[in-house]
Amino acid sequence: MNDERYRQALVHPSLMIRDALKQMDSAAIQVLVVVDDLDQIVGIVTDGDVRRAVINNIDFNKPISAIMNTRPLTISSQMGKQRAFRFMQRYEIKHLPVINKKKQVIGLFLLSDFLKDNEDVCRLKTTPVVIMAGGKGTRLDPFTKILPKPLIPVNNKPIIEVIMDKFSSHGMNTFFITVNYKAELIKMFFLENGSDYRVEFIDEKEYMGTAGGLSLVKDRLQETFILSNCDVITDADIDDLLEYHKRNQNVATILAILRYVKIPYGVLRTQDGNLEEIIEKPEQHFLINSGVYVLEPEILQLIPQDRPLDMPDLLMLAKQQGLKVQIYPVSSSWFDIGEWGEYQRAIQLINEKIS
Repeated sequence: MNDERYRQALVHPSLMIRDALKQMDSAAIQVLVVVDDLDQIVGIVTDGDVRRAVINNIDFNKPISAIMNTRPLTISSQMGKQRAFRFMQRYEIKHLPVINKKKQVIGLFLLSDFLKDNEDVCRLKTTPVVIMAGGKGTRLDPFTKILPKPLIPVNNKPIIEVIMDKFSSHGMNTFFITVNYKAELIKMFFLENGSDYRVEFIDEKEYMGTAGGLSLVKDRLQETFILSNCDVITDADIDDLLEYHKRNQNVATILAILRYVKIPYGVLRTQDGNLEEIIEKPEQHFLINSGVYVLEPEILQLIPQDRPLDMPDLLMLAKQQGLKVQIYPVSSSWFDIGEWGEYQRAIQLINEKIS
C-alpha cells in the first residue's frame, strides 16, 4: 500500500472510537493501526473488533484503545511482498502492518492487494446469490427512464455486473436475477456480452417488492443463499458474513452498516417544556440495513405466492414465528447507488483505488 493510503489508517490511542471509525470509513480499508506519538505501533483495530464493540454496546465516546488488539501481528520492513503474503495466509489475517527496527509503522499490507494481482484464487462455493433487479429506480429519474437501474454504469461496468464481480471474488458464480421493469434490456445485455457466471432470470409479471420475487424461485433454493438488492455496493467480507451466519445458526442474517449522521442544527433537550441543554450540531451513529442478507431456505415458506412483499416485512414475520434473525455489523464501505450522491461517491472511490 502506498504511503498516502496507509497513513490514513494511523490513529492515536486517545482518539474517540466514533472519530476513529469515521476515519476508517474515509480510508475505506477496514483497519486502523494505533500508534503513539513516535508512530510506534501499540495496537490494531479491524472490522471484527468494531463488530464486537457494537454487539457489546461499547460507548463510542471511549478512546479507540478500549477496543484495539494490543498484540497485533506485524512484519519487518526487510521482508518482501511474497513473504508477507505467505505470512497472512498462514495466520489467516487480512491486514499486516510493516514496521522498522524502532517498531514504527512504515507501511501496511492488505490481503485485497494480493487478490487484485490475481495472486490468490478464492475457492468456488455452491452458495447461490439472488439479485433483486425488478424495481423502476425512480430515485434515479430521469436516467432510469432510458436505462433500467441494474444497467446504470459505474465506471465501465453496469451496477449489476459490479455486484456480481464482488460475489465472484468470494467464489460464488450462480446467480438468480429477478426482473420486471425493462427486463428485456437487462436480458439483452447478458445475451450480447456473455457472462462467466451461471445466470438464470426470474420474471416478475408485476413488481413484487424486495422479497416477493423469492416465491418464484423457492424450488431452486435448497441451501443457504444470499439475497442482494441491485443498487448496493459494499466491500464487506462476504466469507466472514457467511461464517457468522452459520456459526450462529441464523435463519436470516442482515449485513448492517455503521453510519454517522450529523444534524446540522442546534438540538434542544427539554424537560416539561423547560430548556435543559442545547447540543450544537450533534452526531449520532446508526446501524443501517445494507440490502444484503444471508438466508436459509425455510424462510421462503413465509412468503405468500404472487403477492408483493418487502424484506423488512419478511424479517419481522420470521421473528414473529420464532426464527432466529441477527445482524452482522460492519464499518465497511457501502454505497446505495440508487441515490445520486452515493452514486458519485462510489465512482470517486473506485477511481481512487484504481489509481
